[in-house]
Amino acid sequence: MNARFILLLTCLVMLASSPGSAQLFFFQNPFFQNPVTLDNLDGNYRTLAACAYQHLARRKAGLSRTEPQPGVVRIASAGERWELSFVNDEGGRQTRLEWTAGDYPSEFVLGTVRACAA
Repeated sequence: MNARFILLLTCLVMLASSPGSAQLFFFQNPFFQNPVTLDNLDGNYRTLAACAYQHLARRKAGLSRTEPQPGVVRIASAGERWELSFVNDEGGRQTRLEWTAGDYPSEFVLGTVRACAA
């Protein structure tokens, strides 16, 4: 009985010390993180995402823009480790801005996105 406990404890310590385990088991993993709505913006999601990407790409390297599903455009930064989704809302008149994974985006990023809706 004591040997089983020691074996189990050793396995857990080894698993916890492996490089990817923190990301696998904790909240940085996008599979375990629910999207958080940051803002509801006036305007079409595609138009706002295109504007935001154009302005952010001038100052930030490593950005990507994808359409993972209908009605969603995602802009992500590999270097700063964040993802924002522009979600079609109210038949294209509104855009729901969601933080979907990674670190919280900077105020510069959020301000740039909001300026596109102004």
